[in-house]
Amino acid sequence: MRKTKILITLGPSIENCLDKAVNLIDGVRFNMSHANINYCMKFLKFLNKHNIAKLMDLKGIKIRIKRTKKKFLKENEIVEIGEDLEFNYDVNMKSGDRIIINDGKVVLEVIEDNKAVVIVGGEVRENMGANFPDSDIEAEIISDEDRENIRFACDEEFEYIALSFVRDKEDVKLLRDYINDFKGDCDIIAKIETKKALKNLENIAKNSDGLMVARGDLGVEIDIEYIPIEQKRIIETANRFGIISITATQILDSMVNNPYPTRAEVTDIANAIYDGTDCLMLSNETAIGKYPLKAIEVLNKVAEVADKHEEFIRKTDLDVFNVEEGLAYAVSSLYKKLPIKLTITPTYSGRTAKIISKLRKRIIAPTPNINTLRKLKLVYGVESCLMEEFNNIDNIISACREIAKKEIGSGLYLLVFGHPIGERKSNTIKVESI
Repeated sequence: MRKTKILITLGPSIENCLDKAVNLIDGVRFNMSHANINYCMKFLKFLNKHNIAKLMDLKGIKIRIKRTKKKFLKENEIVEIGEDLEFNYDVNMKSGDRIIINDGKVVLEVIEDNKAVVIVGGEVRENMGANFPDSDIEAEIISDEDRENIRFACDEEFEYIALSFVRDKEDVKLLRDYINDFKGDCDIIAKIETKKALKNLENIAKNSDGLMVARGDLGVEIDIEYIPIEQKRIIETANRFGIISITATQILDSMVNNPYPTRAEVTDIANAIYDGTDCLMLSNETAIGKYPLKAIEVLNKVAEVADKHEEFIRKTDLDVFNVEEGLAYAVSSLYKKLPIKLTITPTYSGRTAKIISKLRKRIIAPTPNINTLRKLKLVYGVESCLMEEFNNIDNIISACREIAKKEIGSGLYLLVFGHPIGERKSNTIKVESI
């Protein structure tokens, strides 16, 4: 099987042929900067039928030009912020802070008060995106629109909510509070796309269920030559804390308009897998691209080949310090000493399977919880399946033995489970043979 998971963005290109892609994908992303609740509703029944993970990507505090008196800014021109150029959020700016417009095509630098000098000139118009990598943004990260979308995601049992423009752990905690208020069971993916998020990366990771390497805005906030090393650091941090990582943006960007990828893109995919990412996400490729199915097929093939070369995958020491981490290290030791073919982790929450997945081994995770089954769709190397909820250890062992018979035929496998039943905490490893 392919161990690296594939997440696609839903949009006009893929929506009419989603049934042809369903066997090649693990999750679907709804980009709420373009989608709405009514759009999401069209696809939920189909996605649930096929147990595809659903991820809602919140709009967040994307700063845009609200109003401009000028259509073109000339180099060395002085611009008055709030008068010549007005943005949709208040920003605390100081001398030397940069204002980056339209992904770096126009750049200004604050010189005093609300005045800025144009460093790189170019066209400006209303609704263009802007980044303030050096400044403080005075805004709550979750808007009223985001809040209604969170409520909907909780009501419709989305597996994941991605939080855009995360700055620190408090932003993540705020989203967690809303999810709890709405009685949801959604895991949180913190999108790392600001300088502040990089500065607060470990605390964000400790409070999240996953990190996304959002290379689009991140490539505007920091110098582009630092993207590769920051990608490695974000993925390494996610793996160290036992949470999932998603690598996104321009994975197969050339395939938006062309039927074949570039060699560089194929290499980028493999290197993200060797960095240790759990999941790769397609954006424009499937949302508005000309070849959405072809892009998924290419990503699938490249991932299948890369997955076979575990010797290149970056190994990470866990930094979890709990029983599940201890079990993971014990499993790792057993793989080194015995010819283990498979690990089976019956689970309710999925936590143990996520931790052990950091070993980069194949795992089957039977669960009675349909939400957990779908969440595990985005975890590297994990195959989740439904299992009856037993109140007897012998029944669990027996059911897992039947799974092992089908999967490996004969040989040794590991069973990781909780004893006694009911506490929903894994604490036991059993070596079994078929």
